[in-house]
This record gives sequence, C-alpha cells and structure tokens, in this order.
Amino acid sequence: MAKTKKVVGTHGYISPEYAVHGRFSMKSDVFSFGVVVLEIVSGKKNRGFSHEAHCDNPLGHAWRLYKEDKSIELMSGSLRNSCVMSELLQSIHVGLLCVQHHT
Repeated sequence: MAKTKKVVGTHGYISPEYAVHGRFSMKSDVFSFGVVVLEIVSGKKNRGFSHEAHCDNPLGHAWRLYKEDKSIELMSGSLRNSCVMSELLQSIHVGLLCVQHHT
C-alpha cells in the first residue's frame, strides 16, 4: 500500500480510503471497476444519482437492494429483454464485492 498527499481521480470512482486518507492500493482499482460494473447494470451514472425513497448514493442503493433480496430492481430497463438473469445477478454481486468496505 502506498500513501500520497495529493489525491487525484474522478469523484465517484476513487476508493474511499484513497479519497479520505490518501491510501492507494490494488483495492483502489478494484473499487473503480465495481463502480463501473454497477453503472453498466443500472444504466445510471454514479454521479448525479437520486432516489425518491431514500438519500443513499448509488452504491448504498445497490447494497440496500441486495440486502432486501431485490437486486434485480437495479437492472436497467434496456437489459430486460437481452440478458440472462443469473449472469446479471452475478455481475451485481461482483460489483458489490469490489466496492465493499471490508476485505
């Protein structure tokens, strides 16, 4: 793990430990990958996300759905007729594993 004094990256894609503490590790790239996977599945960007029922960020929303066994609700409408549900759910799970706080 390396530590830097100047944090550089796109807001919403850099890992929390890097953004807050300047700690960069292999996990930092994994976090960014997970964000992109969840964006692809949902069809929504990580930045500018809003939900009428709660004020979670996109990752919090994905975790909420996962914990409520409703991950399928994260799926973009454009994927409904062209995806294999088991693969979609696996993709969501991989994305969540990449962005989890605890290793």
